[in-house]
Amino acid sequence: MQRDRRISRPLFAALAVVIVLGLGFYALKFSRARAAEAQRRAEAQAPAPESTPAVAFTAPQTQPSPQPAALLAAATSTPASAPPSAPGDPPVAPLVTSTPTLGASALAQAAPATRPALLSTDLTVRQDLSVAAPVVTPTTAPISSGDAVNDAKQKRETGDLVGAREELNASLLSGHLSETDADAVRHSIADINQTLVFSPERTLNDPWAGSYRVESGERLATIAGKNSVTWQLLSRINHVDPKRLRAGATIKIVKGPFFAVVAKSKFRMDLYFGAPGGPGSMYVCSFGVGLGKNDSTPTGTWQVQSGNKVLHPRYYSPNNQGVIDADDPKNPLGGYWIGLEGLDGQAMDQQSYGIHGTIDPSSIGKQASLGCIRMAHDDIELTFEMLVETKSKVVIIP
Repeated sequence: MQRDRRISRPLFAALAVVIVLGLGFYALKFSRARAAEAQRRAEAQAPAPESTPAVAFTAPQTQPSPQPAALLAAATSTPASAPPSAPGDPPVAPLVTSTPTLGASALAQAAPATRPALLSTDLTVRQDLSVAAPVVTPTTAPISSGDAVNDAKQKRETGDLVGAREELNASLLSGHLSETDADAVRHSIADINQTLVFSPERTLNDPWAGSYRVESGERLATIAGKNSVTWQLLSRINHVDPKRLRAGATIKIVKGPFFAVVAKSKFRMDLYFGAPGGPGSMYVCSFGVGLGKNDSTPTGTWQVQSGNKVLHPRYYSPNNQGVIDADDPKNPLGGYWIGLEGLDGQAMDQQSYGIHGTIDPSSIGKQASLGCIRMAHDDIELTFEMLVETKSKVVIIP
């Protein structure tokens, strides 16, 4: 009996401990349930928070920063063409079409902390970043000459040659044409100039030509000098012999001087009114040229040298071959010499360079001379008549 009592006491003690622990655990669980219920009731009774504005987007901390390519796509998209965002992408506010394009390099260099601002609708932030950023695509991307050519064609059909030429010239000088389209426009302008420049036909409102009434005792050379052209050109245009010029006659004049641009890579000389290309110039025509061996024709700006335009020149060989007379079929100058003096660039202070004819027409379009500019017979003849000593400049570009 005593032994049974000894055994039952520990059992009762263990049972008591279990009961006490169970009651404690139940009390703790019940307390937590009541606290959670109270919290839910408090939240249900509290006023709803204000909604976050759409422009206040903040990327989650666990997501990586947007990549530059994604930012560029967002910045350059427009409402009409923006593709829908892929699942998981942050919302992107569309840009207005007047927002400048953002440069890829600027986006790549942007600090991660500043990138989310590009995803807001704050256009001020976008524009400030765009001003300093390089543009991804050229601002002078090639365009088609179709519109200019079509407009010029319509003007030509109505007899407005001056308007047609202006339309085409503006297109050419814009620098937006592809090389193929620029060639087509040059061809069209040169064709128009066969009438406006090189024929005796006079056209109203032509800023580069006009009419002139010959005074008693005037010579064609005097009239030409007043207009910065040569008497040979006025003789060609008016089909008139200078010795038979009559007082009281009305002739056509053109307003020089003419200027030339030689593009070495194209083996082409372009002639202009007003300036050697660029603003204020009017394209006239083009000729093929031959240039110096081993790229020996110096680039830069030249001027037609005073007293150094010679018809039927002698040739003084630089290779100790002596002097070749003007009428010698071996004279490589081809009957014409236009001496040049260098003003800047590689041309600075250069002497003994010039534009001349050739007895080797196959050399046009090639590097074959000793550095001078060669031209075919008919081309050098007209160029000789167009360029004026001390007034006409020749710009040679790569």
